[in-house]
Amino acid sequence: MSADHDMRIVAPFSPSILKARMSDELVETLNAHADAIRSDPDEVRRRDWSRNLAGVVSSELQITDLVKDASVISDFIHDLARTFTYRCENALLHFSEYKHTDELKNTRLSIEIKEAWINDMVAGDYNPVHYHQGCVFSSVGFLALPEDYPAEFEADKARQNTAGCLQFIDSRTAVGVRNLFTVKPAVGDFYLWPSWMLHCVYPFRSSGIRRSVAINIALR
Repeated sequence: MSADHDMRIVAPFSPSILKARMSDELVETLNAHADAIRSDPDEVRRRDWSRNLAGVVSSELQITDLVKDASVISDFIHDLARTFTYRCENALLHFSEYKHTDELKNTRLSIEIKEAWINDMVAGDYNPVHYHQGCVFSSVGFLALPEDYPAEFEADKARQNTAGCLQFIDSRTAVGVRNLFTVKPAVGDFYLWPSWMLHCVYPFRSSGIRRSVAINIALR
């Protein structure tokens, strides 16, 4: 086969997902909030958010006010949402490596944190396939994992070992189209995506707690 062909993969229609890393300070701040709430039964009852969510999760605690008030959290969210809007979205529109946003410097983008909550999953908990309404972006950051959550999956079907994993789902199934993206939790990893994208969390099987923070974001 000739090696002279100028062959490139062009994928202009794929949705984008932004991956970032939370600072140690941010992870510690969110874990401190979660631990403080869990230590107070009255606060746990007041902040119970499970009736508003799709997950079969042992503890889902609403922390919208805490996220808005803590600058280390809200500044991080605002930065990611702006980056995704100005760079990722425009890269798709222009079909190019869009690196600069100078022409948008006078455009005012208002980021609004709509809801935020902490998910504490124990063995057997899961989140069925769903998407988020009433927002533009959804996001999740991983805050804590038990020590026995394996560093690498070891199973007869290792590629299918998705215990406790987050999975994004695109609607198309065809040759040349990737319609599943599986994320293995790692403390400090943070993902932001368009709120219409279907996603799920496979049943968690390890002992201890798999903790994450989820945040819905609107734009004005």
